[in-house]
Amino acid sequence: MGELYGEYNEFTQDWKDGLASSIMREYADREDKINKWVVFDGPVDALWIENMNTVLDDNMMLCLGNGERIKLKT
Repeated sequence: MGELYGEYNEFTQDWKDGLASSIMREYADREDKINKWVVFDGPVDALWIENMNTVLDDNMMLCLGNGERIKLKT
């Protein structure tokens, strides 16, 4: 799941964003009002889809393993 959402390196004490977190962060930081779609293609795994619950509900917020939250715009 580190490749998708990001992971914490215990040796260097650094957080490295994954694919989904870097895409969501990029779109959340945009100033334009153009709506964007992010499509994940492939089999749905119960572990990684559980982390998407907060994105799919009314909060529209991606919660990462380092405690950071990325708020998506409506």
